[in-house]
Amino acid sequence: MISLYAALVSQAPPLSGPVVTLCRDVSNAESIVFSGTQRLFVTGREGVYELLGPSDDDCDKKRIPVRVKGVPKRCMKNGIAAHGDYLYLACAHVMQGNNPLLNALMDDVNELQQTLTGLLRLSLAAMTYPVESWIVRCDLRQMPLAFTELVAGLPGNILANGIAISTDGESLFVANSGPSISTGIYRVPTDADGDGSKAGLWCRPPGCKPNGLKVKGQTLYYSGNTTPAAVLGSVPINDDGSAGEPRVIYTGPFHLFDDFETVKEGFVITQFSNDYMGASTGSLRIVSMGGRELAVLKRQEIDKPCAVAVAKASGALFAAGDVLIVDKGVGGVLLFKPDDPWRDWLQAAPR
Repeated sequence: MISLYAALVSQAPPLSGPVVTLCRDVSNAESIVFSGTQRLFVTGREGVYELLGPSDDDCDKKRIPVRVKGVPKRCMKNGIAAHGDYLYLACAHVMQGNNPLLNALMDDVNELQQTLTGLLRLSLAAMTYPVESWIVRCDLRQMPLAFTELVAGLPGNILANGIAISTDGESLFVANSGPSISTGIYRVPTDADGDGSKAGLWCRPPGCKPNGLKVKGQTLYYSGNTTPAAVLGSVPINDDGSAGEPRVIYTGPFHLFDDFETVKEGFVITQFSNDYMGASTGSLRIVSMGGRELAVLKRQEIDKPCAVAVAKASGALFAAGDVLIVDKGVGGVLLFKPDDPWRDWLQAAPR
């Protein structure tokens, strides 16, 4: 791991290549994922959107609703993962109840734009009210597309955020980013059939609140935040499915990390803000497997990046090696077309 002092004094070179707006009007855009066949999905306030192709003034997108009994329509659509013919979505809902005074002060935090102010209000509400979370599934072979299957309701006061799926497709890992003592990474069998008792705490990385999750081979990688640094780390997945010893790979002093992507030679990290209060604009950080910061993408087009994906193959909206960036400040998806030799370096890693 690169030391905190080295991270403070080192200056990574800027990445070159154009950044353009790919898709607008995704309210409260949060997460992004490619399926195995390079279909592209983004989560937003009203559901999950599949981005299909270009249109005259935006992009052609189709909403995939959540229609699962017991899961509120106004739940927060947070992390998303794909495996085989299925999409998995983490939904969370703060049960604000009917207290008119508190509700007048907070509005409905489940529908707030997750800006700095929105996130602060969400944290306050999650400390005041119960929080419930669910993992739901969409079969990509069924038309029209919809999330109709409950994988599991999560136990306790969990605010499900980032999710990842094991290489064999048998386990889901869920980041609990809520302001509670249950903060950590939970494991859920994909065949839980709605039984929340099969979900349990898998690992509690020391010193941070986990946010984004990715699995590569037999290792789970996580991003997280604490004071005074944001963290990228890893946890080995043992043969029996249990967690090995967590290890910190990289730290961002006084920054806020959101989601990230694993690529062939390292990681692309969305730095939501260049200060730990979330008040400044963000950037993308390119980090080696050993934790060395190699390059940075900081442009006026980028405001509050919160998720990232790298295209493995060309499609109607992107070319192989293009970087798709979900940006809360923009309210949609940006496209970064890296110049050589970064395009080859940034090819997405196999899961």
